[in-house]
Amino acid sequence: MRRIQLTVLLAACLAAGSLVAVAIAASRSGWFVYLPAIHRPEDPAMVEFRGLWVTRFDWTTAGQPASPAKIDEIVQNAAGAGFNAIFFQVRGAADAYYQPGPEPWAARINGALGQPPDPLWDPLAYFVQRAHEHGLQLHAYLNVYPVWDDCNNPPPNVTPPHFYYALQQAHGTTGGQLNGLQWDTNGDIHCSVYQQATPASIFADNHYLDVAQYLVDNYDIDGLHLDNIRYGGPNTSCDPVSAAASGVPCFSSPPVGYISYEDWQRDQINGTVFKFYDQVISQHPELWLSAAVWPIYIERPEWGWGGVATEGYSDYYQDSKGWLAGSYIDTITPMIYPAQYNCPYNGFWTLERWQILVADFQADHAGRFVIPGIGSGYCTFDEIANRINAARAIGTAGHAIFSYGALATNQYFDDLATGPYAVPAVPPDITWR
Repeated sequence: MRRIQLTVLLAACLAAGSLVAVAIAASRSGWFVYLPAIHRPEDPAMVEFRGLWVTRFDWTTAGQPASPAKIDEIVQNAAGAGFNAIFFQVRGAADAYYQPGPEPWAARINGALGQPPDPLWDPLAYFVQRAHEHGLQLHAYLNVYPVWDDCNNPPPNVTPPHFYYALQQAHGTTGGQLNGLQWDTNGDIHCSVYQQATPASIFADNHYLDVAQYLVDNYDIDGLHLDNIRYGGPNTSCDPVSAAASGVPCFSSPPVGYISYEDWQRDQINGTVFKFYDQVISQHPELWLSAAVWPIYIERPEWGWGGVATEGYSDYYQDSKGWLAGSYIDTITPMIYPAQYNCPYNGFWTLERWQILVADFQADHAGRFVIPGIGSGYCTFDEIANRINAARAIGTAGHAIFSYGALATNQYFDDLATGPYAVPAVPPDITWR
């Protein structure tokens, strides 16, 4: 990435042997240094990925214009707390939180799909600038398969056209249903939170890659972060595109070359991840490719959980460990946190289970990074601190906290700065490229 050249300042501060000296000198001079460019290899405690997810709901409000002031707040709080990387959601449901591009402005930017902010500004460009000024990496975070965020059709006649209508034109409809969406075993469009594209669509893959290429070509981002890159559930997808590609009815006999239909489905997702890595990241070897993945890969009998949890591998056909083993992703971030929090927390995602799952992923990291997710909605900060310490004990490359909104509500920034993040850290280097 591009960095401000402060040769004399850096040389003096490095001679003093202190990253803190660099930050202080830069701040007093009015300059900013991108800290991940430098670190002391002899001090492993200084090397740790400290990520923060920022979703579209963390900084925008439906019906109100999005504001750069909110981005300023987020960056200042994140940097002050001791984070060194942000996953900023730039694609929610085939829409854009940046200057379009292949996809239209998101409705949460200025009230309606395709409506630009007034006055015009670019949230991603602004976030990248402010993050780098404060020594933070900025990774563009994309929901991959979601096409629209409810079960209705998106508005037509926006510029550029919404992906829903491109998918309709590419694959057609059957009985009024888009063939290119995920269908369930009853032959209905699968829609819980999102309508999602079928992973079997090569047309859809090419569209995602166009979006990713546009982002890396036009913004000084530090990586791409993939989310919702899984099937919608164990009974999806029985769409016509999958039937044509597999050559068999869904969940019946194995397609040619596979031992099961489920293996064929996993390979559809594997292929999409591989394309991101091979066609986009390979052209920009300084960038990270990471993905938020299901918290349980495969539940093991010895854990004694009784088989009650859903699995990424078997229920969502997401082979996240396969991506690591295949060397076509840099980082996975297992989402090991609750959807709902009670106080004191006594739900399923206990610290003990969190440790078991992190250790399970870390055991199969295959030389890449496992950066486990930690929830921010606990009513006591100790729940977060204990998980950070557990990740360090297990030996992960760092961790990421989901997400900014609850962290701000609970006002945990000072707790991080004076506790687990009291010593500044830089993200690890990617040494395999």
